[in-house]
Amino acid sequence: MDKFMKNISVLGSTGSIGVQTLEICRKSANLNVTGLTCNNNTTLLKKQINEFQPDYYWANKNIKIKNSKLNSPINIATDPDLDILVVATEGLSSLEPILKSLEKSKTIALANKESILCGADLIFEKLNKSSGRLIPLDSDPASVKGILSQVNKNAKKIIITASGGPFRGTKFKMLKNITPENALNHPTWKMGKKITIDSATLMNKAFEVIECSILFNFPVDDIEVILNPTSNIHALVEFDDNSFIAASYPPDMKIPINEGLNYSNFKNDKIYKKFEKENLNGLDFEPFNPSDYPVYEIGLKYGKKRGSWLVALCGADQAAVELFLNNKIKFTDIPILIESVLEAHKEVTDLNLNKINEIYQNTINNTYDLAKV
Repeated sequence: MDKFMKNISVLGSTGSIGVQTLEICRKSANLNVTGLTCNNNTTLLKKQINEFQPDYYWANKNIKIKNSKLNSPINIATDPDLDILVVATEGLSSLEPILKSLEKSKTIALANKESILCGADLIFEKLNKSSGRLIPLDSDPASVKGILSQVNKNAKKIIITASGGPFRGTKFKMLKNITPENALNHPTWKMGKKITIDSATLMNKAFEVIECSILFNFPVDDIEVILNPTSNIHALVEFDDNSFIAASYPPDMKIPINEGLNYSNFKNDKIYKKFEKENLNGLDFEPFNPSDYPVYEIGLKYGKKRGSWLVALCGADQAAVELFLNNKIKFTDIPILIESVLEAHKEVTDLNLNKINEIYQNTINNTYDLAKV
C-alpha cells in the first residue's frame, strides 16, 4: 500500500459526523474506507457499503445483507490493517472499542464526547502504554490543539466560543413552551439531534470546557467561554506574553475532520467552503453570562468533580434530551431533572469499564424513573 494511504474505519458512519467523514474520504485519494458501523440506519449503511466496499461492516440492528467476518465494533477497531478509527457514535458504546484499538496502537479520531469525559483515565492509561494517538474532531478542542501544536509559547488561558444557540438573548424561564423542532433549529451548525439539543441548552459547551481541560491538562478555571454568534471563531489561546492566537473558519465540521484525518500529509481544499471576506463580518464577540444558561452551570458544577460524577452527568443528560425530544418533558425541565438526578448520585471510586457502563446506564434509568414516564 502507498505509504501515504490511510485505512479508516468509521464507528457511527450514518450519523452527521460519520456522513461528513465519508464525504471527505470520497474526495481524498489517500483515505481508504475499510470498516463501517451504524446503530439502526441500515438503509443508509447499505448505500455506504455499496459505494465504499469496506472489508468489514456491522449494524446494531439486524441488517438484511450477509455480514462481514469482523462483525463487531471491537473487531473492526482492532483490525491489524487499520490506521485510523473515527469514533462518531453517541453515548458510551464506543468506549470499549476505543480502548481495544489503542492497545493495538491505532490512531483514534474522536468526535464522541462521552468516551473522553467518562473514560479519560482509562484512555490515557492505554495511550501511555502504546504508540496510539488521540485526535479530537470536535471543532473547539480541535482548534485549541491546532493552535497549541504550532506555537512554542506557554499558554495561560484557553477561550472557546459558543453561538448561544437558537435562543440566545432569551431568558431561560421564557422557554417553557419550546418544542423539539424549535430547539433543533440551530442558527449556524448542522448536527445530529442529541448534540443540537445540547447546543441549545449549552450543556455541549460545558462538556467542551471539561474536554479541553482533560485533553490539554489545563485547569477548568483557566478555560473561558465567550459568544461568537456566527460560529466563525472556534477557539482562542492567550499566552504568557499576553498575545492571542485564534482559530477562525466557517462553521463546517468537515474542516476539523479533514485536518484530523489528513494530519500528516495530504490537504484537500476542495471539500469545504473557503473563508471569504464576508466572513470578517462575523468575528464579533458578546459576553457569556453562565447564569443565563442553567444547564451549562449544572454541567460545569458536576463536570469539574470528574470521576463518577461526569459519568452520571452524561447519563442524566442523555436521558433528559431523549425525554425532551419525545415530548415527555418541557425544555425548562431539563436542568431541574438533571440536577435532581445528580444530587442523588453517590460517588463511585476506582472506576473501570464495567463500573462506568453500569453507572451510565443506571443514571439513564434513574432519570426516566424520576421523570415518571
